[in-house]
Amino acid sequence: MTKIRDDLSRRDVLKASAGLGLGAAASATLLPTAVLGADAGSLKAESGQPVYFRGWEYRTDIVQDNVNRYNKEMNGKIDYATVTGDYPALMEKDLIAKAQLDLFYANPSQAVRFLEGGWVMPANELPAYDSIVADMYPNIRDAWTHKGKLLGLSYFISVRGTMVVNLDKYNKAGFGEGDYPKTWSELYSLLYKLREKGEKQPFLPHWFNEWFGIAWGYALEVMNRGGSVADPETHKPMLTVDGPAGATLEDWKKIWKDGFVPEELLSYNEASYIGAFRSGRYVISPQQIYDIKQFNDPQKSPEIAGKTGFLPYQGQSWGMIDSAIYMMTSRKRPADQTDDLKRFASWYGYKDQNGDCFVANRWMKESMLFSAYKEVMEGPQAAASIKSSLVKPTDYEKLLEVYQHTPYPKGIFNVVWAEEYNSWMKEKLFAFFLKDLAVADVINETNEKINQLNKKYKLG
Repeated sequence: MTKIRDDLSRRDVLKASAGLGLGAAASATLLPTAVLGADAGSLKAESGQPVYFRGWEYRTDIVQDNVNRYNKEMNGKIDYATVTGDYPALMEKDLIAKAQLDLFYANPSQAVRFLEGGWVMPANELPAYDSIVADMYPNIRDAWTHKGKLLGLSYFISVRGTMVVNLDKYNKAGFGEGDYPKTWSELYSLLYKLREKGEKQPFLPHWFNEWFGIAWGYALEVMNRGGSVADPETHKPMLTVDGPAGATLEDWKKIWKDGFVPEELLSYNEASYIGAFRSGRYVISPQQIYDIKQFNDPQKSPEIAGKTGFLPYQGQSWGMIDSAIYMMTSRKRPADQTDDLKRFASWYGYKDQNGDCFVANRWMKESMLFSAYKEVMEGPQAAASIKSSLVKPTDYEKLLEVYQHTPYPKGIFNVVWAEEYNSWMKEKLFAFFLKDLAVADVINETNEKINQLNKKYKLG
């Protein structure tokens, strides 16, 4: 297991608390100009040619507004569009075809493949590279680095699998904070106690039908239990029937057969999955850490607003690090157009012409998206956004502690076969339920699949 948060101590992050309200603004005045980011002139577009930016379906209103600001203030000609459907597959198709694509989103599980394919330009090529890596937390930087190349710039970091709790239902069932489960085993035991209190289906597991759905749900639980799907360095399979991998599947099969999970969940997309918890029907569910903000927003989640808590860290992690970066393509184009791409990527993925992490701070304010940059996470906006999103602002430190102890699945993310494995694993886990496959067979077949992929790509 690789912990991406080792270098980001609670003391580091808690600099953003009320006692240090001046935060980044005060410290910025002490920094040399080079660290503050490029000046306005160096970030201003010059070629007069378009730069093609493609994103997935998340707060596209914010993305378009950010792009509009760059185009207006920096003479840009950024052509932004939202891509619907299987985003990673569509991006790979465009990369292979050398289509009009310059900047796009990627998860680490796709980024290594894109770099190995020769389709992307690493962030090392940016003039502000030294300042960028100096501002990144070391373990996050390392997670986004492959063979010495920084894959991209920080879009967001999150904990996928933060265990959120509908406090209204939980408390009405007779349970309090002192009853919070400390481990996955205790959580599954709690489900039966909740059923005795009248909650027929209290749990919404991470089994939905997205490329980041059930397969990631399995990986995060195996890691939380102390295991790994694959070795972080050699990528050799590490699943065993009598270890965390087998225990996870045994518990899954038990709650499935005992009727705790509706079969329709296996067909949900992420919006349906989030909406299901937002409806107020469930007591507990592994969700994105940033969605706590919308769950406690009366305008977005009237059924559970002000009632959504989370399970704290009590010796076992909950969830895994999920993140995304901005990647630049290496397609053939005029040099001055490539220079404009670098200018926009630096402005959007790091600092604007004023030396501010404008986009990252906006994501923190609007959606509680965490960042790789110290200046963002240790600034006043982070503390304010997180505290305002919690039922109890005093739980701020507890939420950061959850984040601090979250593992990163390097063994199955930072490898060229990541998406091939992920697609295969999703279908295998669905078959585990729908065809009632044996635990041992799933474990053995998964190990064999990883061995085949390592052989295919000559790894190990």
